[in-house]
Amino acid sequence: MSNRSPSRVLARPALLLPLLSLACNNPPPVTTPDPPQVSIIVDEPSTVGTSLKLSVSTSGCDQVQRVDLLDNNELLKQVAYAGNPTPVVLGMSEIRYSRGIAATLSLTARVTCADGRTNVSQAQPATFLPVAEVVEPTSATDQVVPDLFIAEGRESQGNVAFIGCAQEGNGRSGLYKVPRSNPDSTQRVEMIIPCARNTNITDRRPASTGWRWVWTPNTGFFSVSPQFTLGTAVRVKVDRLTVLPNGDALVWDEGEGGTPKTLARYNPAGTKLWELAGGSPDASKDIPGFLIGEPVDRGDGTIAVPVQSGIPGSEAEIMVGLVSSADGRWTSSFSLIDTQTPFNAPAPAVALDSTGTRLYMATQGTSAAYVRACAITGIYGEAGRCDPPTNRKWISPDLTGQVAALVPYASGTRLAVIATNRTWFLDTATGQVVNKDKQPLSPTGALVAQQVLPGLDQSFYLFTSGVPTESQPIPYPVEIIATDGAEKGEVFRYQVPGGSIAGATDDAGTLWLRVGRKLVKPLSLEQYRQVR
Repeated sequence: MSNRSPSRVLARPALLLPLLSLACNNPPPVTTPDPPQVSIIVDEPSTVGTSLKLSVSTSGCDQVQRVDLLDNNELLKQVAYAGNPTPVVLGMSEIRYSRGIAATLSLTARVTCADGRTNVSQAQPATFLPVAEVVEPTSATDQVVPDLFIAEGRESQGNVAFIGCAQEGNGRSGLYKVPRSNPDSTQRVEMIIPCARNTNITDRRPASTGWRWVWTPNTGFFSVSPQFTLGTAVRVKVDRLTVLPNGDALVWDEGEGGTPKTLARYNPAGTKLWELAGGSPDASKDIPGFLIGEPVDRGDGTIAVPVQSGIPGSEAEIMVGLVSSADGRWTSSFSLIDTQTPFNAPAPAVALDSTGTRLYMATQGTSAAYVRACAITGIYGEAGRCDPPTNRKWISPDLTGQVAALVPYASGTRLAVIATNRTWFLDTATGQVVNKDKQPLSPTGALVAQQVLPGLDQSFYLFTSGVPTESQPIPYPVEIIATDGAEKGEVFRYQVPGGSIAGATDDAGTLWLRVGRKLVKPLSLEQYRQVR
């Protein structure tokens, strides 16, 4: 029997328990630092310019090792980190245009810390249209050129200028000429007739050196000299004005409220040289119908005039008359087509070629139309009708859409058929569709065709807008669609968010745009095609 005391025997195990308890505990968890945070801000989410500017901000790195900029998860460039925020400039050659022009981007930034931690920002959308040059307005309330404008001159000669009208805050209207070389040195002359959204400014005739005309429907018109002086304003109701090769104007007034319809020729001084009037007792001075297209000087002393004739309650007839350039006498009538619609129905879309010897006419169905090409021969009357196999040169396939206008271009080799939401291009030799893949050029979404601008060679520009409404019957365009050839299809498209767009070509064929309040010179269509 041991002589050790029980208390001493029990004490040793009691001392061992805390040590055993410590030996069984797990080690403390390793602390993992949070990933870094990174964000992007695009200066102008919809940029028209020579570069796209943005900034990258990051936090959570003791030291930033690398910042990458990505578009749709594909690397665009590595960015040199320069603190918060780090400015980034993407040149037009650093952006991918595989999804079209303008480029639609989904930009993210990926940051990597020196200790290897990494994270990617939320995506920021951006649209980028690369251009050659942007002229900014001098103040936040100004714009470089008027809302709608024409361009003249050539950059190679240093005389490009932009002409447009504007209604001023005091109710007066002014015509402005903005020189490209010094936009702040603007010329202004007061307009006697008001400027409106539907005011038209014509090309110069003769080209580059002659007179141009300014006219506002149902109000009046005046001429503008090469020196930017105004001729006498003529206050008459005008529904259409055509400039003849020598600079004179052919003015059509449809007549309403009992007044007769008239077709008159004016010189740039505002002097009326001759007039045709509906209901004239002299048959050679009468107009047997309503003008439905642009007259064309044939160069042989006559002017071709497309009209829709008939009497109320009867079937309308499309005819082309020839009037004498010298005195306006109606010399010949070519009855081409019975429309099989009432005389008071909307007139079909028509256009004469540049020689005035062929008429193009659209016939509209419920959802599609077709176009006929009709020769205007030396035989007039019933013998000159647009029937195969003689005077009807071709008839096109059915073209989906409600046709609003026909526009010959490309030196007369192409005919643009402008429907509300589709544009077709026809070969004027055959009438066949030449659109790429036989698909029309179409506005974005619910937009509709508003204006067209034929350019040099095969180029063509379509401007689209929202649907006209009672409160906004003439909406400004918000989108441009460009093609460098019908067979090649679209080359670029750009829609202005929350603003409007307008365009014109100068005497060299260079395109100029007003985008919001800025003046923009796009790249050439050849450059856009190469980028794609």
